Amino acid sequence: MRFNSLALILVLGLFFVATQGNAQGTAPNVLVIDASNSMWGRIDGRAKMEIARDAASSLVDTLPKNGRLGIVAYGHRRAGDCGDIEAILPVGAIDKGRVQAVVGKLTPRGKTPITAALKEAAGLLDAGKPGSVIIVTDGIETCKGDPCALAEELKRKNAGFVAHVIGFDVSAVERPKLACIAERTGGTFLAASNAGELGQALRVTAQAKPKAAVSTRAIPLEATDAGRPVSNATFTVVRSGDAGVYAEAASAAISLPPGRYRVSAIAGIKTGQVEVEVTKDAPAKIVVPLAGELPKASLTPVKASVPATGIVEVHWTGPNGKGDYVSLASPNGEPLETRQFSYTEAGNPLKVRVPGEPGEYELRYVYDATGTVIARAKITATAVTASLDAPAKAAAGSELPVTFKGPGAAEDWVGLAKPGADASVYDGGAWVYAENGSPAKLRLPAEPGIYELRYVSGLDPKVLASRKVEVTTADAALTAPAKAMAGSMVQVGFRGRGGGDSFIGIAKKGAPPETWTSFQYPDDKERVSLHVPGDPGAYEVRFVMEANGVYKVLASSPLVVEPAAATIAAPDRVKAGTQIKVAFTGPKGQGDYIAIATPTQPANETTQFQNVDPDASSLTMSAPEDPGTYEVRYVMAAPGIDGDRIVIVARKPIKVE
Repeated sequence: MRFNSLALILVLGLFFVATQGNAQGTAPNVLVIDASNSMWGRIDGRAKMEIARDAASSLVDTLPKNGRLGIVAYGHRRAGDCGDIEAILPVGAIDKGRVQAVVGKLTPRGKTPITAALKEAAGLLDAGKPGSVIIVTDGIETCKGDPCALAEELKRKNAGFVAHVIGFDVSAVERPKLACIAERTGGTFLAASNAGELGQALRVTAQAKPKAAVSTRAIPLEATDAGRPVSNATFTVVRSGDAGVYAEAASAAISLPPGRYRVSAIAGIKTGQVEVEVTKDAPAKIVVPLAGELPKASLTPVKASVPATGIVEVHWTGPNGKGDYVSLASPNGEPLETRQFSYTEAGNPLKVRVPGEPGEYELRYVYDATGTVIARAKITATAVTASLDAPAKAAAGSELPVTFKGPGAAEDWVGLAKPGADASVYDGGAWVYAENGSPAKLRLPAEPGIYELRYVSGLDPKVLASRKVEVTTADAALTAPAKAMAGSMVQVGFRGRGGGDSFIGIAKKGAPPETWTSFQYPDDKERVSLHVPGDPGAYEVRFVMEANGVYKVLASSPLVVEPAAATIAAPDRVKAGTQIKVAFTGPKGQGDYIAIATPTQPANETTQFQNVDPDASSLTMSAPEDPGTYEVRYVMAAPGIDGDRIVIVARKPIKVE
């Protein structure tokens, strides 16, 4: 059974509607986030870790305001360490800022110890009280644990405990080993293949009503040959409707929940298979007669060695059964964090992705009918190299031209990091994917200092080439008036270029660098015209550099904004519809206008108006057609901290006859 993206979206939508209002009140949730090395994989051009961070942040908006949330992460600190599990956020009141802060620091590095992480997460919940764990993972257990058995044990100890699982970019072959965690606690298992589906799946699981948990029963296993028991048999169990195996390498007994299964037995080259319906009482034993032999298969790689992160072409022979696949594994049989496989139906020769870490690997033909490896071949992933060329120094915020050579794998990237930082760490937005081609331009950080330019093999992060780059202080200067009338226009001279979305603007004194009331982007004229804020007070004219989302004030000049003043000179009486001349003084800022309005109309309403020409001191406009008492107004339209300010600065009564 293959994954159908459209079907999943429809199911998610229906499930979401059905579960509205079924949340477990204020029972706490603990989110378990996979930060294993495989989370560097990309979906639609984005790293899975980045997608998971965004989804975790958006989850907060769907939880009850009086709810409680905790977060456990694994694989985020050390490579190859099954003990790398940490409660990064204790269970407490929901704080979106804290969630974003702790999740934003996660960097994929290590293994996938789901069992131990589940135990850690359950330990954060109140003993004996309702609570949920939501596991987001892109793969199965790689630390020899049995998360399904632990889930069942936790449920026996606490009837209110529920574990939900979201398989993010998980193959159909792997899903049964994750779905059982949810089933045995009354939780929900959902698969998600992209950012939208992950966010939806998190919302669904956070609001899902607990279901009846399934319980297992230990059933003895026996293989027979000509009616006689065989002692050296191993068993593989596939649940009806699943693409992957439910259990493998079982021997004397197995614990199964009710359901229909296909149980295969293998002893040497002999094999057999039975279909069995497991209920709460039967069967007492599962017996598999060895009635045939395993099909023959072979694997012959086109090349015995392939560069790491590359593609190996494999000629194969075999049954080509539905669901058969060729995978790569470590020689000792332990699963790889970044799992690589291709279905045999994809062709011959078959293309299989090689891991990023150099070394010896084993190609395996997996016969899906029994879940058995029926052919093996050795393959060597050889070390890959890269080179970089770029200027040794450049100003903060500027663009650094970079040329490079390397494997060019989909996950490879070129970017900046602090010297000594982990291979998976990069500085802000100062990076590009290598597959986009050389040469490239990197926006340098706003903060000066010594950085390291790197070519990183991203499949299993490793620095292939590096060189030091000195980011020097960016230079800028301003020439601006010390005082200005509110709402007026001022000319500001400047020197400097900045980078990214750098700007020259006016901000309240002491305001953060990324804020402004008015601004202009610098141009080649080295002079800009700025609209002075409409509220009097202490301000600053600033040259602000933006680089990779970081804002830094390179130069500033104090500006005192004085109250706006204006005058209006117009006739006391006019005939309806006639032309009248209005003389005026005022801020003459962009958007200011002379208006004729009734005395009760607010500042932003007029009977008629005409924009102010900053180079003029008078204008001619028509009197209203309806007789009555009016006002001629000077209206200032100026920027403010919380939006534009529309203010009547001067007014004069006028009688229309």
